[in-house]
Amino acid sequence: MKRFFAILFVFVSAMMLIAQPKNIVVIMGDGMGYNHLLLSELLAEINNLEIATNKFQVASLVRNETIDNIVTDSAAAATAFFCGQKTKLGCLGIDKDQIPINSIATILKEEGYKIGLITNTKFSDATPAAMYAHAFRDDKKKILEDLIETDFLDFFVAGGLEDLGVNPFTLKPTSKSPLKKLNENGYKIYGINYEPLFDGPNDKFMAFVSLGHKSFENQLIAGEPTYLEIIEKTISKINLEEPLFLFIECGRIDHASHINDEKALKAELIMFQKIVNYITRVFPSEDTLFIIFADHETGGLSLMSSPTKSEDISIKWNTTDHTATYVPFLTFGNSKDSFPKLMHLMDVKEYLLEILEIKIPEGVH
Repeated sequence: MKRFFAILFVFVSAMMLIAQPKNIVVIMGDGMGYNHLLLSELLAEINNLEIATNKFQVASLVRNETIDNIVTDSAAAATAFFCGQKTKLGCLGIDKDQIPINSIATILKEEGYKIGLITNTKFSDATPAAMYAHAFRDDKKKILEDLIETDFLDFFVAGGLEDLGVNPFTLKPTSKSPLKKLNENGYKIYGINYEPLFDGPNDKFMAFVSLGHKSFENQLIAGEPTYLEIIEKTISKINLEEPLFLFIECGRIDHASHINDEKALKAELIMFQKIVNYITRVFPSEDTLFIIFADHETGGLSLMSSPTKSEDISIKWNTTDHTATYVPFLTFGNSKDSFPKLMHLMDVKEYLLEILEIKIPEGVH
């Protein structure tokens, strides 16, 4: 009998060890409503690609309204996701009273997780900035100051090199480049095509891989890597044995939708499917929780009557702005069933901490 209970204890202990995910990997389609998601799947099928999102389930219907508007922006939506609070339009990491609030990334860092963010937008764009900044989205000076003071990020990949003091011809840092301060804070610094700009004392790094936002995938300039190639290069530089919180933003979906550029949108959505396929192969599903979500819908996108498997799916735009609608929230892998069927973006932080069995002291946000 004692031997039976000993075996049972070992079995239960082993189950507890794998009960919660080691990794949290989030892929966000900025501006990607349900119709964008459907279009990405149809385009994958037409192009003989794996429909990577078929691995996922719709975990929740998610609302995203702000305190002051039923239509959110990327700043308030990302703040809700990262910081767990509903705020006002234009707010990054601050509540309605402009009081700084903690990102889930800073909490996970204290719990021993590696923290990484990859985006194809500028470093100062609303979504990436919401992870590290406490400012209004238009206050680019404060956003840069907050990035320079950031120490919890283990790796950060974005565009925006043109705003970081580089010679426009050589792309080398000038004498007053903020990149030097980032390097002094312990980060290796890379530029376009991952060209080394400053070495560092450890494995922490920041890469600014485009002058502005990355080009749309159908408009790449000579020698410019695809977004998937940038992600692959980034993943090759990190230790996958350590617990990781990774946030990947497909931000150019939103930009294409704002200008109603059908060709650019379709190229970005195909790339989104390729990225999901790659990421779900790199990280084992048994110890990784994968989340796909959108911050809001952009463009009022509608899919119109088109022949099945047509290479020319007809779409219609209804606006060049954001719309109020439920947004996708899909899950796959470890703990995929841990979210309610209806929630607000601000609830995600609480559920993630619950999944990871991390308790925050009362009064700490």
